[in-house]
Amino acid sequence: MKLNLEQALKEIEGNRLFKSIRNGELVKLSYRYNSPKLFDTPVKRELRGITFNAKTGKVVSRPYHKFFNLNEHPESERERLLGREFVFREKLDGTMLHPLLVDGEVKLLTQKDFSNPQIEKGEELLRKSPKLLKATRELLEKGYTPIFELISPQFQLVIPYDREELLLTEVRENETGRYVLEEREEELKEMGFKLPRKEVGRLDELERKVQEAEGIEGFVLKEPVHKEPFPLFVKVKSPWYHKAHYSFTCLHNLPSHKLFNLFLIGKSDELFSNLTNRELKERRERELLKLVELFTFTLEEIEKSRALPLEKGVERIKKRVKERFGSFFKELSLDESYLKEALRLAKRKRSTEGFWKNKFYLLLKHGKIVP
Repeated sequence: MKLNLEQALKEIEGNRLFKSIRNGELVKLSYRYNSPKLFDTPVKRELRGITFNAKTGKVVSRPYHKFFNLNEHPESERERLLGREFVFREKLDGTMLHPLLVDGEVKLLTQKDFSNPQIEKGEELLRKSPKLLKATRELLEKGYTPIFELISPQFQLVIPYDREELLLTEVRENETGRYVLEEREEELKEMGFKLPRKEVGRLDELERKVQEAEGIEGFVLKEPVHKEPFPLFVKVKSPWYHKAHYSFTCLHNLPSHKLFNLFLIGKSDELFSNLTNRELKERRERELLKLVELFTFTLEEIEKSRALPLEKGVERIKKRVKERFGSFFKELSLDESYLKEALRLAKRKRSTEGFWKNKFYLLLKHGKIVP
């Protein structure tokens, strides 16, 4: 499918769920919000990082069109795919990078950025491999976009790769959007590109292989015959990855009050045990440990202060908490009314733990305690 900047901009005019990013004479178009319903035309499906020259309106770098997970969209429904032959390539858990030429230099881009640490790392790996850099330049000069996946321990998502590498996952013709990896596979390997693992077969055969597989994200299913506006691609992820990715996504986005609540209901161990990203795991574990320490320390101080008058008891608790934890928290504001009620319960020799669990959760939720 041929596409120019004017067509693409007209397609998303007034649509706030897409955005254009300009850098000099380059214009990159991508989406702000990811939902199958958003991509209701072939043109919209091309807008996930595609980059144009602002003066000529021509495509200068063309990454993948938008495609979907198994059963996420009518075209990717499992029943429609059974019994057919496909090419499967291992789906890597890294960062997609796509290059272009700027003043004769090979530059890399991500879906939404012209510059970031992943781009810097990818360009560093290109410089370290003159053969790969030369091959990339050759494709760009002929009007093709090689699409890479960067894997690196520095940018771990779920899978803990032990190496830094750029792997070629596809090649697209800029003008037409045609995918050419299969027809030029042997040539591309000779040029110096390294490709992900490949298999050919039926979906049910692949599913049996990945059912018990660990340490892989899954595979990208591809229809080997070119069709307009683009061939069928489908993401088929392993059950192991689904479970590990849920833990990663959950802990990456989980606010502190919900993290603390997992501890309260005894579910935090289950979530942490499935997480493979060491840096994220250690950071959120430290955070939870500090929250639990603060919670239990405050409970102890409430008990120790119950013989004091309410005002003095509250001041003592706040002072002790600040001395112990002030340097660990960005915000540490204990509501005096909560402390007074906890002290009243303690004075009557009633259990304060249940009450303080609830109030501590609210303090976290309302930003009164911020790790």
